[in-house]
Amino acid sequence: MKARLPLAAVAALAGLLALAAVPPASAATYRVDDTGSFVSQPVTPMRWRQLAPGRSGDHTMEGRMSVALRLNLSAWVNRPARIYLALAPTDGEQLVATWRTQGRLLPGTVRGGGRTLVFEGVVRESFLQESIVIDLAVDGRKLERAQSLQFFFEIEVSP
Repeated sequence: MKARLPLAAVAALAGLLALAAVPPASAATYRVDDTGSFVSQPVTPMRWRQLAPGRSGDHTMEGRMSVALRLNLSAWVNRPARIYLALAPTDGEQLVATWRTQGRLLPGTVRGGGRTLVFEGVVRESFLQESIVIDLAVDGRKLERAQSLQFFFEIEVSP
């Protein structure tokens, strides 16, 4: 004997399956207010990794800066979020920034034009404060002039 579902049950089941197939709403992305952050030295001197780079040598130039971060997260307290450190595209060369933290944020690496996850979890405080050290590296053969680097933070929260 075959079991038959009433038409109303079939319609309800079809509706549930349709809801299950709908992807979750995408997270909204916002720029984080970091106006309370402080860079230890606004101009970062770059130095050759090797004293005399040759044809087969290492042409990397390096620099280091310290940043006292103060991120205003008051709009997202008690909400799950992902925070990213982003670096605006740089002219010509492919700059790489690598940072270390004191543990409130994740360490990581980002290239010009990219972003990297530095926090995932529930935002518990209105302000996130952290000290980070950023190491910069670039191919010195492609570095033509001084540049202004634009680091910023983005937060993704679910609706």
